[in-house]
Amino acid sequence: MRLGFFAYPWDLLDEGPEAAVEAMARQLGCNAIALNANYHHARFLRPRAKGPKTLELPGAVAAFQPQPDLYPDDALMPVPDPALVESGVLAQARAACAKDGLDFGLWTVGLHNSTLGEQNRHLCMETCFGDCYTYSLCPAHAPVRAFLQGVIRDLCAQFQPDRIIQEAVGYLGARHWVHHELFFVDWDEGLELLLSLCFCAACQARGDAAGLDVPALRQNVAGLAEHLLHQERGSLPPAFAQSYPTSLLFEIRDLPEYLRVRADSVTELVRGLQSAAAEQGASLDLIPASFQRPVSRAWLEGAHLGQLGTVSDSLLIPAYHDSAAQVAADLDWAARLAPGSALAAGLNACNPAVSSAAEIAAQAQACVAAGCQGIYTYNYGLLTPDRLGWVAGANREVQGQ
Repeated sequence: MRLGFFAYPWDLLDEGPEAAVEAMARQLGCNAIALNANYHHARFLRPRAKGPKTLELPGAVAAFQPQPDLYPDDALMPVPDPALVESGVLAQARAACAKDGLDFGLWTVGLHNSTLGEQNRHLCMETCFGDCYTYSLCPAHAPVRAFLQGVIRDLCAQFQPDRIIQEAVGYLGARHWVHHELFFVDWDEGLELLLSLCFCAACQARGDAAGLDVPALRQNVAGLAEHLLHQERGSLPPAFAQSYPTSLLFEIRDLPEYLRVRADSVTELVRGLQSAAAEQGASLDLIPASFQRPVSRAWLEGAHLGQLGTVSDSLLIPAYHDSAAQVAADLDWAARLAPGSALAAGLNACNPAVSSAAEIAAQAQACVAAGCQGIYTYNYGLLTPDRLGWVAGANREVQGQ
């Protein structure tokens, strides 16, 4: 079983890539890594950083210098971080993994890219009201697909990873979870669904090609979303909110079919990414959804688990829960909906997801029982020394079986 960390290049650079990989291999019980190659805008608190404890990315940045000939559209290329590129951190980590026998995975964030989205608004998600989600490139657009395939070919050519761990291939929701996001309404999955449907030109064209009345659907969706936005339903029993998505799917003409059309868009995108990775001898491990958890909610990002399991080499389920029972249930659901697919799991060892060494060990055992081929813990640079020790203990237990 692969045992490793999700890790950021700046954290490895802070410690020294060779020293960090050596620590993972010899002290923390790892035989794999999921090293991020490109990320979205974020701000981090890093307890073990040698200097300043916070780090902010000004936008979506890449830790490598893109090769322009691999990207058909000059407006859609990764934006390199000069310091990370100059440091050669990815190449150094690759060499260190070869030396210490770690499976070298490059973790790449796909459509979640505010930098490119703001520069290419016509390629982003568009809601029923015409709002543009600049943080989410739409998977239905051919240039977007070509861009992501270019990223994989680029990374494979430059760094020869054993696997690409691909995140963010679907439709992100209305809530971006960024600072200063002022949304003062009662949220439920019904409203989340309505405001997360994309009606950009490419999605509408795909709906039209499937024989759907997309203009009528958009008008219906907008009317219901408007109504829910004006309601204050937080005092109602949970059964009301829980029943909204089912009711919408049953009542709104063409909505189930439109959801299948967008799921097909995601599946086709991933099929192309898997092919690009395979051309270079790398596996494609897919994270089905970025924000929607448990995995039974991944459909809200357009993820059809059964389809995605057939067009990727493995489904990596981010089972970021606070109990082993929840981890087991999440993995079981993925296995039921994607039978025959290889599974890996992500565990979150950060506070407050788990509160003890025993809990992270129990979650790792749940992954073993589910037949996972890999366990990746989030996140190397964000954990305190004590929590790193908890993960090391869990890895030793798994390896001792």
